Amino acid sequence: MNKKKKTNYYFDSFPKLARYSVECGELILDFLNHYDTNRLEELKDRVHLLEHEADTLKHQVTEKLLKEFMTPIDREDIYELLRLIDNITDAIEEISLRLYLYNVQEVPHKFVELTEVTVNCMKETENCLSNIYDYLNIEVFNAFVDKVVKLEEKSDEIYISCVHALYEKEKDLRKLYVHEKLYELMEEVSDSCREVCRFVKNIALKNI
Repeated sequence: MNKKKKTNYYFDSFPKLARYSVECGELILDFLNHYDTNRLEELKDRVHLLEHEADTLKHQVTEKLLKEFMTPIDREDIYELLRLIDNITDAIEEISLRLYLYNVQEVPHKFVELTEVTVNCMKETENCLSNIYDYLNIEVFNAFVDKVVKLEEKSDEIYISCVHALYEKEKDLRKLYVHEKLYELMEEVSDSCREVCRFVKNIALKNI
């Protein structure tokens, strides 16, 4: 007989919120692979729509939290985790906004590769949150967290390499500024993923 899957409104909401960041990242990655400057505003609007839907869900969860008497983990931890997940979606949305604001005419060197790693990092963060019911099983949960950390470290390596090459070769100051900013923003998305997973580990340590 199959064991009945645990359910909890808050634990179920965390990966749903993370899914919005993944969808934003996938939109941006697809756009970069079929780059068209005439569609920059369209990309910005589509990503913003997803970010708005994520904000709506976060608001609904927060409203429920304010009225809840009993919660599966500390109320403050739920609120902080909601904020940290929201940071990921905000960070990835910022990239689509900057592509539009700066009217970026060409994809920076290795930016697609960096975006691929970042999207995978967001997917693994979603997977990590989908398994949050096992957060007290440190050995099991650490495996999910480690995947995120390794991808974040890989994004760091690409970021450092790209920025170094940019300052070594780029003579156009405007392009240097814009491309460096895009690298920085993309790397910050992976940093935000790492913060989410590390915070869940901290929750586990508090509850063991």
